[in-house]
Amino acid sequence: MSLALGWLVGVIDVAQFVPHARRTVAKRHDWLAMSGLSVWTWTIATTQGLAWIVYGAANHLLPILLPNLVITPVCAGILALRLAAGASRHGFIE
Repeated sequence: MSLALGWLVGVIDVAQFVPHARRTVAKRHDWLAMSGLSVWTWTIATTQGLAWIVYGAANHLLPILLPNLVITPVCAGILALRLAAGASRHGFIE
């Protein structure tokens, strides 16, 4: 039962990031839309994902490890797009 619940939570955890990631990619050239994304929030989310990867791997917990192997690059990608939009807005990137 608990293993099935772990996998279910892992799937839901990944699914929660999909709409935000899609919108971020779609709006990546819209400074106003991107300015609403918190750099701190996505830095924390990326760091949290890395920590869960280490924890899941160290404890051989695939329901924790595998979803975070998907989530962490998504969070890092959103963070990178937000940082690029900010740099572009301030003239650092053309």
